[in-house]
Amino acid sequence: MYSTGLLWSLVVLVAYAGATPTPFDGRIVGGEVTTIGQFPYQVSVQLNGQHICGGAVIGDNFVLTAAHCFEGSSVIDSEDYTVRVGSSEHASGGHVLSLRQVITHGGYNPQSHDNDLALLILNARLNYTEHLQPVPLATLRDPPTADTRLLVSGWGFEAEEGGASGEVGVSPQLRFVDVDLVDSDQCRRAYRQVLPITQRMICAARPGHDSCQGDSGGPLVGFPADEGPAKLLGIVSWGLGCANPNYPGVYTSVAAFRNWIDAQVGAWGWNGLLAGWSGLQ
Repeated sequence: MYSTGLLWSLVVLVAYAGATPTPFDGRIVGGEVTTIGQFPYQVSVQLNGQHICGGAVIGDNFVLTAAHCFEGSSVIDSEDYTVRVGSSEHASGGHVLSLRQVITHGGYNPQSHDNDLALLILNARLNYTEHLQPVPLATLRDPPTADTRLLVSGWGFEAEEGGASGEVGVSPQLRFVDVDLVDSDQCRRAYRQVLPITQRMICAARPGHDSCQGDSGGPLVGFPADEGPAKLLGIVSWGLGCANPNYPGVYTSVAAFRNWIDAQVGAWGWNGLLAGWSGLQ
């Protein structure tokens, strides 16, 4: 029987103490090194100055990430968390910004990983540059298809297990990976003896390619075949192992939560969500 716990302490230990990855930790394997200029919406969410999760800039003051990044704290103290923006490295460069508020989805279930979404309100309004841009959000009107190019980016583990030395850790340099959309019925069959795949999740995989520990909360962005604008389709949520051929990566569906996102952002103003990143340069 697999453990379905995604304890916050394990997330931190896996990222920084060389521990064996937990099967359900947020999960780039088989990817390539890239730069923030190619993924200007990517951010590093940090706890006490250390990278714990990825995230995506979606507006002037807003970052979208996963709720499980804040698991284990009965009261979330936003002063403990920061976000590094505009840098290809999670440990240096760009700008480190404090948070005004962390809003986790009230329906988040740590056992099933359903509703795994959080909105971060930044203390400062972002000044967009070529290294810092928001990514538009997907809607239910434009679902991804088999022809949609899907990219996941982050600083997560490059393998599920450590190398010959047993060392394992997050990548110092931003990486990305191409994955393919997995039919929801196929994904449900793959996980039928593990956990339910809900309508609020989407699945993606490619042999030898996946997100991994440290990528949690990071963006899954889709590029339509008709060369339309790139959109944020998913947030790295969970999966069984990294690049396991039998188990696709599971992502929180952004389109399924547009009403929730819009309602939260509405209290702060809409202007930052109207403009978005145009795509890879």
